Parts: sequence; C-alpha cells; structure tokens
Amino acid sequence: TTTVTGRVESSATLATVASSLSSSSSAANICYDSLSSNRRFSPSRPSPSHNGKFAIVRIFFLFVYIICMIAGGLLFGKSKYHRNLNSSNNVRDDTSNMRHDIVEHFKPEKRTIVLTPPPLYLDSRNDIDRRTSNLRASLLGLGRRHRHGDTNNDKPAPLRWAVLGAGRIAHDFTSALVSSGCTVTAVAAMHNYNGEKHLSALYRAESFAKTFSIPNYYGTYEELAQDKNVDIVYVATTNQNHLNPTLLMLQSGKNVLVEKPTAVTYEEAKLMYDEAHKRGLFLMTNHWTRFFPLVKYLRTTFLELQSSPMDAVSAASETTPSFLSVRRWKSHPSHPRHYNLGKVLAMHGDFGFPAALDPSDRFLNRTLGGGVTLDVGCYLVELALLAAYDHHQSGNTDDAAIVGGKRRRKLSSNELQPDQVTATGHGMYSGLEFPVDVESSFSLRWGGKNYGIWNGECDVDTNGGDTTATSLSSANRRGCHLAPSSRQALSGDSESAFGDEFTMLASFQASFRRPSTFEVEYVFENGRVVLHGPGNCPNEMTIYEHEPLLKRETTASFKLATVDLSPFGRSNYPRAEGFIYVIDRIEECMAKKGIPGLSDDSSMRGSGCLELEENSIEEQLATVEITERVLKEMNYFS
Repeated sequence: TTTVTGRVESSATLATVASSLSSSSSAANICYDSLSSNRRFSPSRPSPSHNGKFAIVRIFFLFVYIICMIAGGLLFGKSKYHRNLNSSNNVRDDTSNMRHDIVEHFKPEKRTIVLTPPPLYLDSRNDIDRRTSNLRASLLGLGRRHRHGDTNNDKPAPLRWAVLGAGRIAHDFTSALVSSGCTVTAVAAMHNYNGEKHLSALYRAESFAKTFSIPNYYGTYEELAQDKNVDIVYVATTNQNHLNPTLLMLQSGKNVLVEKPTAVTYEEAKLMYDEAHKRGLFLMTNHWTRFFPLVKYLRTTFLELQSSPMDAVSAASETTPSFLSVRRWKSHPSHPRHYNLGKVLAMHGDFGFPAALDPSDRFLNRTLGGGVTLDVGCYLVELALLAAYDHHQSGNTDDAAIVGGKRRRKLSSNELQPDQVTATGHGMYSGLEFPVDVESSFSLRWGGKNYGIWNGECDVDTNGGDTTATSLSSANRRGCHLAPSSRQALSGDSESAFGDEFTMLASFQASFRRPSTFEVEYVFENGRVVLHGPGNCPNEMTIYEHEPLLKRETTASFKLATVDLSPFGRSNYPRAEGFIYVIDRIEECMAKKGIPGLSDDSSMRGSGCLELEENSIEEQLATVEITERVLKEMNYFS
C-alpha cells in the first residue's frame, strides 16, 4: 500500500500522481473518491436501481417491526396495567374495609323510642256524664262544695274556675279547660285597655263567654272578685298588669294561677306571694313547660345529681315520678336503656319568632310590658333553673323537710341565683326603633362567685385568722396550702356540707324579628341532651352519650295529651293542648288536699293545696329575679 502525503498544488502534479498509482485500483479509487467528491464508493455496492428495491424492503420490514413492537407493547402494557389495577384494588379494598371498620366502631348506636306518659287525673276522675251533671249542679248553685273536715262529702265537687282577661292566651287556656271537662263559671274582660270604656269591656267579656258557654261575665275585675262561685282565677292580663288583679283576687279569698311572667319586677312578685302566704291561698305562675312529661322525665333522669341510671320507659310509666329523691327504676325488657351523662356543665338556647310590626301590640309596647325577654326569655331562665334547683335538691338533705310527701330542702335565694349575669340587646326592627328589647342575648354563670376566674392568690388567713368552714372550704377548693389544724377542722362534716359546687354556663338568645329552632341543649360531662323545638313545650329530645366518643344516640318522644281544641277555633300558640298538664295537676292537688280558702274556719287557714312540687315558690321567685337582672343589664328600666 502506497501512502501519499503532502500537498497537491497543481493539476499537472495531480495527473502524475494518478498515473503512478494506476496499478493499484483500490488506491486509485480511494484517491479519486477523496479528491473528487469525498464519497467512498465500493464496487460491490449495488447500483442505484438496486438501492430503491432494497429501500422498499427495508421500509416494509421496519413497518412490520414497528407494528409488532406496538402490538407487543400494548399487550404487555395491558397485562401489566391489569396486574397493577388488581393490586391497587386490593389495597383500596383493604383501606375501605379498614375505614369501614373504624366508622362502624365509632358509629353511634341509634334508636328511637316513644314513651307513654302517666294517665291524667282528669281522665280517671269521673266519666263525662258525671262531669256534666256536676257542672249543671254548680251552675244552678246546687252542688255541695268539699270543705276541710267535711266527712259527709265523699267526693269533692269540681273546682270552679274563672278567667280574668279575654286575650289570645286566655282563649287557648280556656279552650283546654273546657275541652278537658273542667268547670268554668265566670270571665272578666280587661277594663281601661287603651282608654276603652266599661261597655266595650263588657261586650268583649260577653263575646268570650258565648264562645265557651260560660254562664257569668263581667266588665270589671271587682265584679269577678265578688263572685262566690269561683274557687280559682286564671289571670291572663298583659305583663305589666299582673300585680293589681292578683292582689285583688287574693284579698277576695280566691286562689290564683297567673300567666308568666309573674311580674315585671321582683318586688311586685314578692308582694304577690307574701299576700298569698298571709291569707293561706294558692298562688302559682303558669310555667307550663315544667309540667310536660318530657321535662319531668328530663329532671328525674338527667338533672338530679344522685339519680341512679334508670330506664326510659320505666321512668315515663311511673304515675308519681320523684323529682327530689333517689329512686330505683326497674328495667324494661323491650327497651333497656341506662344513662350515665354525669353533671350538667353548660346550656344553650335560642327562642325567636317574627312578631307583628305593630307598635300597639303588647310585644313591642313598653306600657304593656313588652319585650322579648319578658315574653320568651323567661322560658330560658326557667329551664336553666331546673338544673340549678335539682342539683341543690339532690345534695345534702339532712335539713330537708317533707313537702307533699317528698323530702325537700328550703332553698335560699342565693343558692338559686347565678353568680354573674351579663346581657345586651337592642330595639331595632325593620329600620324602626322600639322602646323594648326586640333582640336580646344574655348569659348566666353559676360557680366562681363574683370574681369568675381565681387570680391565684390565697386571700384566706389559715394561721389563726378566718378559720370558718366557709373560708377553709373555699381555700381548699382553690388549692391553697392549709395548716394541719385547718385541715383537721375541714375534715369533719363541715366539708360535706358544701358538697360539689354547682357550676354551669348558660348562654341564650331571644328575638322578635327572626325565626329560630326553639331548641334547648344541656351539655353534661359525658354527653348532651337536646330538647327539640318548641323548647318551651317539648315532646321530643335526643340523648347523645359520649364514652369518650359518641357511642349512643337515643331519640325519646312522648305522646301529647289528646285534647281537641278545634271546636273553639284555631289556637294562637303552638301545642296549646299542653295547658292540660298544668290544669290536671292543679285539679288533682285540690281534690286530694282540699281547696285553700274554702273553709270559713280560721283554724283551717293555710291548709289544702298551696304549692306544686313541679313548680316551687322558690323557683318562681328566682325566675323573676334573674329576668329582672337581665333587663337591668340591658337598661330596660332606664
């Protein structure tokens, strides 16, 4: 092989070099290829015509190869996808099963029970014919009245009712009275209402009497007070006008059931109850919420601190449920249910409805005792007091007295009053401002005394200063260090006298300009109880039990009394048939214990039915006082 190096500078030189290499065709080919076109040409390579045929074949095989690769890839990928999918589904199924197990583990046990309340006294007292005959006899003045010590009269004659007022609430209450077979002998309409004359009041009383077939009607309260055929008067006037009519009826020797609120101020309410106590007569505020079977069941089952776990159906079927003592209940085979919610800690409620935008209506009229707190806010205060009262009654009962067959302590006002009341409100409604609370929000706090949160300082001198049981117990609860002598003094019965201090936070809202659910919620240590609306006349509640998570959810409901009010027109308030529960308890108490004030014997004064255990006098006065504190916080009286 000859290697040519160097640089070709002319065509002559190029020819000389070419001829010298002609003996070697491979070298010539290489030189020619390198010098002319820089292309390597092999004599064995096919001609261009052959290249075209082979190119087509190559393209064909390439195309087949690509198709095969694609097909194989699809088949392989699909198989792999299904394998991955199956694996993913397995993982998903495992996760779903695990999640289902977790949900099922924490999912509450749900149940719904319908409870039957005890039978009403009025249903079992007499048949309808006997009631009709007694009514006819009493109207004719022929019926004998049951007096204390009268042994010749085996069965008392019906209690004679009178209605003072002819408004909306009087209509609904009288409908329940007449529909349940009670005796209503007289009605008196409000006089001097917005300047109306006596003739107009008499006309309204007459119209009311015709609706309910009441034999006597009066245009003044004084005429009703002189009626000798009246045992008890239902006062259904507007809020600001409860004091004078109530005092007038009590001074005339008549028992009184006054519509809520008892009075606008605590001072007025105290005058009313002092007068009733002085004359030995029955006086009670129509807090009808307390008499509903569901509320009785709530108190005996959940609010009493010492109550044992009891069965729902057994508790509901008791004819005389206890509110003030520990009772053991037999479990029901069909509906075994035991609750252990602990002590009540908090409470929430919201009562509201859009009132008529009418300044002359009592809702928005200041002179008629208007305002949402006096109208529906007092219901919320009353429901909060249920917890406070039952807590104290379930505590130490060493100093308790037997009242109405039950052991009950005489509570002071300080025991029921909250340690702090905060409230705010306004009178704006649809761009107008009214001199009443159209919307109110208030909270009540039991516990913490007047300071709320302890500042961490021990303000009790335990080394010879203040060593009373009260101060020592307060220091002990606060975690202060006590001297040995102080601990010894506190280790006796003085410590147990305090018991567990009642602590509860209650927050409420009330409104005249918006609707609400009217629900009330009690929050306990291990659960909560929701009274479904309307909460002022409930017949259904849901119990949520936590241990510590939600474990059980029970909806309990009571069948309301079957009282037909339709013959007297449409009711003005929801569940007006619930008034029968108040009426029934008063009728039963008067029949068993006697009618106060009926006997002319002065030695019998103060005997008979003076108070119902469901609605104690202490609670009635406390409701008025707390409501007044709320109104003062909102500057209602300024």
